[in-house]
Amino acid sequence: MSKLPERKNSPWKRWLPGILVSGIIIYVLIRLIDVDAFLSAIQRTNYLYVLAAIALLVLANLTRACAWRELLGRKITLKDAFCIVNEGYLLNQIIPRSGEIGRALLVNSVVDMNFFQAFSTILIERAMDLLITAILFLATIGQAVALEWIVPVAITILCVVAAGFIFLIWAIKRKEKVENWCSRMEIRSPFFKKYISANLQALISGVEIIQNGHHLFSAIFWIVVSWSLWIAITYLLLYGFIGAYPLWWAIFIQSVLALGIALPSAPAGLGVYEGTLVAALTVFQINNEVALSFAVIMHVVQLTTIAVLGISSLIIQGNSLSALVDSVLQRLRIRRSENDE
Repeated sequence: MSKLPERKNSPWKRWLPGILVSGIIIYVLIRLIDVDAFLSAIQRTNYLYVLAAIALLVLANLTRACAWRELLGRKITLKDAFCIVNEGYLLNQIIPRSGEIGRALLVNSVVDMNFFQAFSTILIERAMDLLITAILFLATIGQAVALEWIVPVAITILCVVAAGFIFLIWAIKRKEKVENWCSRMEIRSPFFKKYISANLQALISGVEIIQNGHHLFSAIFWIVVSWSLWIAITYLLLYGFIGAYPLWWAIFIQSVLALGIALPSAPAGLGVYEGTLVAALTVFQINNEVALSFAVIMHVVQLTTIAVLGISSLIIQGNSLSALVDSVLQRLRIRRSENDE
């Protein structure tokens, strides 16, 4: 009986590590910078570049919607895909790591597709992001950090990612064998059952949905365009603080940011987002105050644009944010109870 109230509050316990991580990073950043120098640097913000970055961010979300629509086999309109992507990003700012679940839930409101089918396409999208992140990071880390040992490490990481995609292709062709193997492993390993089995099978199902190779290659194209726009946003905003610099800096910074925001954090990635960018910029001997100014402006641009697009999309589709949050929390509780079984 005493465990029931604790169950209701468990989501907050789940987010507590992220809040602690964000708090520690924010504390460290405050200790590292000179406040007056930081305020002086942030006053140099070029708001023309900020407006351009906002426009590029809208386009980045649109191209992301184009990619996801292809993964869904064009079963939803571009308008619905764009709105749902925006709503998913908004959810991520409120409940960390919830946007993907929210998107999968929202798909069913516009087309007859169950949660797991929709969620599996999002896993495929994330797998593509992981591959692109690895490629960009490995392509620039050698120039950013003059360490001889980094080359074999970089090659190893890329090989692991490539091997994962090769395994996925094999698993699709041998789906029944993989399912039987997963069933056996679930009995032997609670860890495998809790963290690997369901995600692996959902990933395989997601690829199966993409029957037409044209859809897959179109999705890859649009995701690459989306990444290109994000690199342009990074370049443009940093240019406003330090002037001209090599393009590969922006590529490196964006790849590091993609890796950094995967860490646990408070809602909206507060602290972790800024800390990751400051850490990336120290590689180029950019002082902490300028680096943090850039990070804050870039984060504000992202949060503001996501908020406006997300709320507008909710209104357009007639959805309620509170109802959507409740649905996501319920889905998280179901998923957690299934894992505990």
